[in-house]
Amino acid sequence: MIVRTKWRMAAAQVTLWLVAGGAVAYFGQQAYVGDHGLVASRSMETEIAQLESRLAAIKAERAGIEHRIDLLSAERLDPDLLDEQARSDLGWVSPADRVLLQSD
Repeated sequence: MIVRTKWRMAAAQVTLWLVAGGAVAYFGQQAYVGDHGLVASRSMETEIAQLESRLAAIKAERAGIEHRIDLLSAERLDPDLLDEQARSDLGWVSPADRVLLQSD
């Protein structure tokens, strides 16, 4: 009778250790490759860096557009920019202009 309880106690301890080891292995694996693990955080950091560089490029483009809008404001109208914009919109060429045709 005593032998059976020792075997049961030993089997229960082995089972407990196996379950605990499995839980540690599972959570360790999830911490490395899970949705919020180390691999995901590295890829997210790379994506953040790419998006920040894209944001900087878009901000620079916006600053350029705002500068051109400022030059077209009524208070400080740049005649050269106005002439350039009007010619490109209307497709006009002055007789004093030299036109170079490009062949593609």
